[in-house]
Amino acid sequence: MSNAATLEKILAFVVDTYMVEIEEIPLDESLIDEGIIDSFGLIELASFLEKAFLIPITDTDLTRDNFGSVNRMIALVHRKKSNA
Repeated sequence: MSNAATLEKILAFVVDTYMVEIEEIPLDESLIDEGIIDSFGLIELASFLEKAFLIPITDTDLTRDNFGSVNRMIALVHRKKSNA
């Protein structure tokens, strides 16, 4: 799956779940810091990534390095897919 396809799926989920406009979603900023999601939203997002991309997300994956921005989530998905 391409980065663009992964981005599209993640953005669609965020728009549908958190009632924000796609233009309001920063790709290189934390969704938590921007007030789009909270800690519960982070868990929802991790669960979505697991189901949508058929990858395991462990508690140790829930870091700023992996979930600090939409672009970091894309990198996490592709890293997990390539390790599968």
